[in-house]
Amino acid sequence: MWKQIFNQIWNQRRVNTWLWAELCIVTVLLWYGVDVIYNFEGAAWKPKGYDTSCVFDLTMGTKPLEFINDTDNQRAGEDFTYLYNLIKYYPGVEEVCAYYGSVPYTNEVMFEGYAPHTDSTHVVNCYIRYVTSSYFKVFRLNPLAGQLDEEHWSSAENPVPVLMSVDLVDSIFRLPHAADAVGSTCFNPYSTNTKRQVTNYRVAAVLPRHKLDDYDRYEPFIYLPADKALFWQHVAIRVLPDQVAGFAERFRRDMQPVFDRGIFYLDNIRSYDDMKEAYDIQKGTVNYLNTVYTVLAFFLFNVFLCVCATFWYRTRKRRCEIALRMALGSSRKMIMQYFLLEGFVLLLMAVIPALVITINIQLADLTVHTLTDVSVTRFVICFAGAFLLMSLMIVMGIWYPARRAMKIQPAEALHDE
Repeated sequence: MWKQIFNQIWNQRRVNTWLWAELCIVTVLLWYGVDVIYNFEGAAWKPKGYDTSCVFDLTMGTKPLEFINDTDNQRAGEDFTYLYNLIKYYPGVEEVCAYYGSVPYTNEVMFEGYAPHTDSTHVVNCYIRYVTSSYFKVFRLNPLAGQLDEEHWSSAENPVPVLMSVDLVDSIFRLPHAADAVGSTCFNPYSTNTKRQVTNYRVAAVLPRHKLDDYDRYEPFIYLPADKALFWQHVAIRVLPDQVAGFAERFRRDMQPVFDRGIFYLDNIRSYDDMKEAYDIQKGTVNYLNTVYTVLAFFLFNVFLCVCATFWYRTRKRRCEIALRMALGSSRKMIMQYFLLEGFVLLLMAVIPALVITINIQLADLTVHTLTDVSVTRFVICFAGAFLLMSLMIVMGIWYPARRAMKIQPAEALHDE
């Protein structure tokens, strides 16, 4: 059968040359489209390093100055602590924490720089979060190495315990293994000009890679202790899975009067899923991705019509050949297998030069890699995806017309020819 296929391709070499060129060009273009999708979706599929599902963000506002008296100001800290502790006992709440600094799905970010004691000139900037010890339970943060000691999670400790992401550990300490950084110390060179100088931080644990947004690159992150919940912090609430639906509405309805205490009122409560959706719209990610996917879908539809129609027409034109093969005793299964193998051989012949072209495009740095780095794995996945799509189009272009042609009686098909 293989010899017949190659003889057939050679005998129709003039027509097959154009088909070969078409398959080669379309495979390259299709790979580029799949690669663009991978740049965005590949980043979104990667974990953020912390779990925001079933978590709600609560913020408390402060009343205008004309409605605040000195007594309210003096007991602001006590009032906030009271309200913060009250949240823990609300039905459906699993865990509560407070934090400030870099907040996911917002433009609230905070940067700091840290350097090892061995080289004070090697300063690495990173995102920073000051968190209470319960933060790691709320956001399901499991260290890769080391562990959090909640009893000593305090800025009064010397050295101050911190948790770092793998990227920050690698950048600061440059060790063969990230786990080796547990127990290492560093300092903040920018704090040397402040009243409260902290010159000794100890790595208590190493965390997975972190990013602020789903459509974002991994960045260095550090967590420092916030000794207690203060009223200018964000409050994160982890809710039991069966209580998530309608939780924000119920909480606002039940707790709005309670939070009207001293200088405070309940400003906003929303899930991190809603925050992500709003932030993607605000950032323009949704519109951009919709535009990209619309263009790629239109391109894919045209490729489908082009490839499928080409093989459809090619197969219908060979009805006489199908009838003759049936008349000579070939089964329908054998004929279908023959035509599909012929189509795949033509695709494989086109894939070889297409592979060379795509490799050169990638080496020339002409792909879109704003969110996901260029790598061998990415290339293999995208090229395999393009090859699979081309294969499906060829199967659809051959299977249906060949199946219809085989339903006609051989004598009738030969007579019509």
